[in-house]
Amino acid sequence: MKKILALIFLVLTLGCTAQNLEQYKVTSDFQSASRDFTLNVLVTDELEIRRNYLFSNEMTVLTLNLINLAGVDFENVYVKLINADDLNPTSQFEHVDEIPTNSSETFEWDLTAPQLATGEILVLNNIKVRAYYETYAETEKALLLKEADDRYYESTYSYSSPSPLAVYFDTSYETVTTPQTGYKNFTANLIFFNNYTGLVDYYDNANIEDNYVERLIVGIDKELKFYNYYDNNSPWLKVNDSWTDSQLAEYHLGRNELLLYNYYYMEYETVESYGYDICDIQQYENSEAYVQTLEQVQQLLTEQRRFLWMTSSFTKVNVLRLGAPAVESDTEVMLKARIDYSYSQDYGEEGFGVIIYGTG
Repeated sequence: MKKILALIFLVLTLGCTAQNLEQYKVTSDFQSASRDFTLNVLVTDELEIRRNYLFSNEMTVLTLNLINLAGVDFENVYVKLINADDLNPTSQFEHVDEIPTNSSETFEWDLTAPQLATGEILVLNNIKVRAYYETYAETEKALLLKEADDRYYESTYSYSSPSPLAVYFDTSYETVTTPQTGYKNFTANLIFFNNYTGLVDYYDNANIEDNYVERLIVGIDKELKFYNYYDNNSPWLKVNDSWTDSQLAEYHLGRNELLLYNYYYMEYETVESYGYDICDIQQYENSEAYVQTLEQVQQLLTEQRRFLWMTSSFTKVNVLRLGAPAVESDTEVMLKARIDYSYSQDYGEEGFGVIIYGTG
């Protein structure tokens, strides 16, 4: 009975209908990045409605020019018009495949004022455009393995891409003195956080504020051991040599990279992606094995989300447990990580809109 209750709780948590999902709709009041060129992200130098005062049935145009000032490309860019239904926009969503770094894209909506009675006034002063886009963040960190008893410290190389979601490795073991035999065990923190005012959104751009990244990939130098992978119920999966070139390309990897690094990954998944219909509780009541399997899936997904979870205002720290082998001379090893995610930003704010006067 407790297991079935747990499943019911899961249904209530995830929801089964569009109506249940309404509670997850984005209702962000984050300030617009409009005209703020101090942010290396997707900004605008033009957000305007050409005529701010309209009479019944008159037309105007809303224009948004987006500029990618980050050092990474933004793909699958959707822009949605919000709080403008009374102006009968020609479309709600506009889409482009890509806005490369240092490039821009202009979006326009034709708007038509509604018919109002003489003397009637309609004020629309909270019109927004929300942009969704898919992008990534990358980081690298070099560690220097030194022979036993060599405790001379040397600083090492690190790199992080200028993405909306900042990611980097942090460890007190930039220079690792290894033992005579066996392994020197240490940890490296993989840290990521939202660097700007937008939201880390569900990857499929479904306008649901889940705050998960879609995929996390770490590259561990073959000289090192990655203990997290061997944990019971580990959420990590390993990229192996049997993958085809097209599979590797999907994960932004090449065949030669597998010669130097072991790559591990985890992806945002759901109970439904494992073939379970959580809305039909009855089918599980008489199958103890099926319930146990489902519980194992839930546990795995919980571990995945513990790593992938992200919010707009907190720093996420994931602890990676590593082992460095004994070396006879200075040996440089590398850690790499890539996060694929989607992001959403609002343009426009309180006071942005039009005033419509009725003419009968």
